[in-house]
Amino acid sequence: MDQVPDSLWEVNRALQFDEPLDGDDDPRWVDTEAARGDYSHRPLYRTLGVSQGVLMGVPPDRGCYLFCGHRGCGKSTELRRIRNNLHHGDRYYVVFSDATKELDVNNLRYQDVLLHLAGRLASQLEDDGISVDAAHLQRLQDWFGQRVETRVQTKDFAEQARMGVRAETGIPFIGKIFGEISSALKTNSTYKEELRRTLQNYFSDFADAFSQFIEASVSAVLGANRGHQILFIVDGTDRLRDTDARAFFLADVHQLQQVRSLFIYCAPIHLRYEGGSTLQGFTKTFQLPMIKIENIDESENPVGYATLRAMLHRRAAPSLFQDGVADSLIKYSGGHPRDLLRLVQSAFSFAEGSRFDLASTDRAVAQLASDYRRILDPEDYELLVRVDQSPNDPAHSDRARHLLYNLALLEYNNYYWRSHPVIRTSAAYHTARVNLRQSLDE
Repeated sequence: MDQVPDSLWEVNRALQFDEPLDGDDDPRWVDTEAARGDYSHRPLYRTLGVSQGVLMGVPPDRGCYLFCGHRGCGKSTELRRIRNNLHHGDRYYVVFSDATKELDVNNLRYQDVLLHLAGRLASQLEDDGISVDAAHLQRLQDWFGQRVETRVQTKDFAEQARMGVRAETGIPFIGKIFGEISSALKTNSTYKEELRRTLQNYFSDFADAFSQFIEASVSAVLGANRGHQILFIVDGTDRLRDTDARAFFLADVHQLQQVRSLFIYCAPIHLRYEGGSTLQGFTKTFQLPMIKIENIDESENPVGYATLRAMLHRRAAPSLFQDGVADSLIKYSGGHPRDLLRLVQSAFSFAEGSRFDLASTDRAVAQLASDYRRILDPEDYELLVRVDQSPNDPAHSDRARHLLYNLALLEYNNYYWRSHPVIRTSAAYHTARVNLRQSLDE
């Protein structure tokens, strides 16, 4: 998008609130670090041994890190910025995977991700013209031959997978074979559960074979001046359903750790409050807080408003907003970038003239409030009111974690919580606030 749309129809056509930006070069990108409060990527870079764009000494050779935050807060865009900054011959060779496009996030297990990453690494090395001695690939090829080809339940799949790679060897063979496995896992093939069971039953063999492949690949990319260490970044795993997320990040963390390399996984925010078990399972957690449009004392944060105005005005010309409309949209977004764009899209559908007006904005807010109302139970409103009264002392209950997962509760820097502002417009919220005040007065 070279020019900012200056008509509502163009804005609506170009509005993609589920599409991450591919780094700083996108004209829609706005630097949000200052608007998130006391936040920067510096701690993550320093953990990886990078300071001001320079790799300091020998990089770490293994670790599983979490990059977490609310869905729609900008994690995917920031992960792409991190990839672009680190993928450099003097820093890291980054293998990036978007699970929402390359895997089935509606039914995802650790087996799917690790099998996919083996193929993804091989394919990227092949595309970049980097070769790895075949001797270092033999164990991975043997794992496929001995554990997949010889099992009765997966023998037919292995035969089909080999059909397109008869003449391939080495890196191309690994890339294509494990690419075929990923396709079967993504498309709900009849072999899906059998492939998962195979990896689960013979996981140690696979983890050692994959680790050997990675170690040899590190030497290869270093020799080609393409990086000093391999770093896998997996985006989209924050979209897992709650039960799948618990399995992936809690129950199966040991399997993720067994592959010897560096990994950054995108994680949903509510898992930070699972009794500390997530922090214990992963090397370190980095969190992207929500954009802060108000401070903990409810005073307005001008930096947050200015940042989100810039985000709006790079998607819709300022002349398209009546006075006060842009700030109203920002206020009711709660600083949540995706909800801000959802409100814009909704306001477009209600607008009757050639500009975003207050009437269409009010209706968009009411519609978003209705969307949130559908996911709330009557008792949730009392909890939300209590959190709003003591935002820096939240209750770490299962219900609170559920509200974080569903974005009814938003977390800001310094880890204070606040209910989503559209929820505060509802009659049920006002009733809960009155009832709580009366109970405290008695």
